[in-house]
Amino acid sequence: MRVAIVNDLRIATEALRSVLVAGGHQVAWTALDGKESVLKAKTDPPELILMDLVMPIMDGAEATRQIRIAAKIPILVVTSSVAANFDLATKAMSHGALDVVLLPTIKDDPAKDGSSLLKRLKNIQNINIHTEKISSAMMPKLPYLPYLPYPPYPPYPPMGAISQNQIKLVVIGGSTGGPAAFEKIVLGLGPKSDAAFIFLQHIGGEFCESFAKWLGRPGYLPLSIAQPGEKPTPGKILLANSDRHLIMKRDGSLDYSIEPTEIPFLPSVDVFMESLALNWKGVGIAGILTGIGRDGAKGLLALHQKGWTTFAQDEATSVVHGMPKAAADLGAAKYILPIDQVTDFLQRQLSKTVSK
Repeated sequence: MRVAIVNDLRIATEALRSVLVAGGHQVAWTALDGKESVLKAKTDPPELILMDLVMPIMDGAEATRQIRIAAKIPILVVTSSVAANFDLATKAMSHGALDVVLLPTIKDDPAKDGSSLLKRLKNIQNINIHTEKISSAMMPKLPYLPYLPYPPYPPYPPMGAISQNQIKLVVIGGSTGGPAAFEKIVLGLGPKSDAAFIFLQHIGGEFCESFAKWLGRPGYLPLSIAQPGEKPTPGKILLANSDRHLIMKRDGSLDYSIEPTEIPFLPSVDVFMESLALNWKGVGIAGILTGIGRDGAKGLLALHQKGWTTFAQDEATSVVHGMPKAAADLGAAKYILPIDQVTDFLQRQLSKTVSK
């Protein structure tokens, strides 16, 4: 790939350059601050930008916002400390950065010392390869269930035939732009809920713990990283860890798996939702938020065909419409919602359930 490097420290730029060259990539250009990167991205757009966060003149979060608006170039944030730069990292991801990784420390072998970064670049290449429009050969044999575009706001379906104890699980997956979308949902849900929630966000392992601390707000639903053996609990949000795939076991407990290894994003929304379709007794509500690629479309379809209520974020409020569009194109998402109306949708669905 042609990769641009944005960093105000020469030593960091040279470290990244050595890793890119060792991995067979080409350095398109370098920039010393965010403003310079915005200008260069317009005149010579690379295939990917490695973006620092703390820089003079314009920080990496604002540069990410401007570049994503103008050119939609994939951006990977590279920082020396996720914890120290957490707020800027979250802003950059909310503006469309794909992920956050640590700046590699080069000792002897750039390919070895920078293996984590090179693996992330390979994953991004794989995601880009798989973002093409879904072909007719991949479409399900069953007729599509209709989905309702926004506007107008889709009506809520009758819920009288579904018992309250069946609607107890809400599962939502997201990727690029997901942090801001999940934040809106957490704040909109308030401090109490009868439902159990599971969130899956494509995110680097270095960022997951900090993301969980940021997303779990005092006075709102408690949020923690899902642990092996844990079961969904009403009134609590579980966030999937990011170094393996989250799965649902037959006994209703959660676990993690390194398989399938060929999937370039972790945790895979498809893997988890398909395990739900196989092992979860009952139905629930599932949705796909903003994100690059099409992860989650097949899994959402499997749940939809099991009787789950399904939705996807609309294009107007998505930072990247790849994942929700794939779900809609596949007939997996019955309802297309702007992010500001997702929590209202969830609460109405849950409140309209009645006992048989």
